[in-house]
Amino acid sequence: MTLIIKEEHIQIKEKVSNWEESIQIAAQPLLEVGYFNQAYINSMIQSVHDMGPYIVIAPEIAIAHARPNDDVHKVGLSLLKLNEHINFSDNSHYASLIFVLSAIDNEAHLEILRKLATILSDKETVQSLIDANSKSEIINIFKEND
Repeated sequence: MTLIIKEEHIQIKEKVSNWEESIQIAAQPLLEVGYFNQAYINSMIQSVHDMGPYIVIAPEIAIAHARPNDDVHKVGLSLLKLNEHINFSDNSHYASLIFVLSAIDNEAHLEILRKLATILSDKETVQSLIDANSKSEIINIFKEND
């Protein structure tokens, strides 16, 4: 069984100053190990500027991504968990769980997305993730729900 997220791709922070910074920080672990280039992060941020806060899929949950392109080298998922949520527009689009999904084509990432959607569709699981205080706690929540 492969977990959809690795412990080294999870970060926990008190807060960030804006949603652009949340995407930048959330993407850092994948950027550092070569999943994608900085240009992919810029594309994710630009997508929200162009299309609005569509990446906020539910209260407290954002899944940042951009169209697959040559800037992406590997399918991956990272998570920035904030103790204080960040607003993506007005007060109706906010998140404390900011996921970054890297997609190399239109197919390869769908399995991760499907698993993530299943896990995040459970309100208790989402609350457990929000309440988690360590990376190992978060990993255990994913293990229990895999």
